[in-house]
Amino acid sequence: MKAMKQQCYLLNVWFTWLALPAIAILMGVLVDWWAFLLILLVGVSAQITYIRVFPKVSRLLGYGSVEDAAVEPPKHSVTVSKVTLYTANVCPFCPIVRQRLLELQRNLGFELSEVDVSFHLGLIREKGIRSVPVIETDGRLWIGNATTAQLVSFLTNTN
Repeated sequence: MKAMKQQCYLLNVWFTWLALPAIAILMGVLVDWWAFLLILLVGVSAQITYIRVFPKVSRLLGYGSVEDAAVEPPKHSVTVSKVTLYTANVCPFCPIVRQRLLELQRNLGFELSEVDVSFHLGLIREKGIRSVPVIETDGRLWIGNATTAQLVSFLTNTN
């Protein structure tokens, strides 16, 4: 089985954000207020759990491995000074990429900013973002999950 691309489409992110409250409201109307609270509590807990266990179950879900191979510290300096990471909070790949960028930032010294684009439609249109995570530097974009080696190559413009 071929692995799916390791990214989260924003349409799926929006569906998650809209479906959970809609189901909770429906259950609250059809059953009672406690059903509304129960659905919200279970739904939010399930999302948090999914993001935390995702690295362990990504293969079972068809995404392939998200493990990172050991990488020697880069021997060349980063040619970028600012890196922006575009994320959405229900994307399981975003925390993985964030952690890898933070570790590289400590070694390479670039400025890192993170922008949650979940509901920033103007920014999404401006940048042409359709899925996350997205890494931007010097007008170049990397879309999807990346190993540390891929990030070093991207940041040093050696890809």
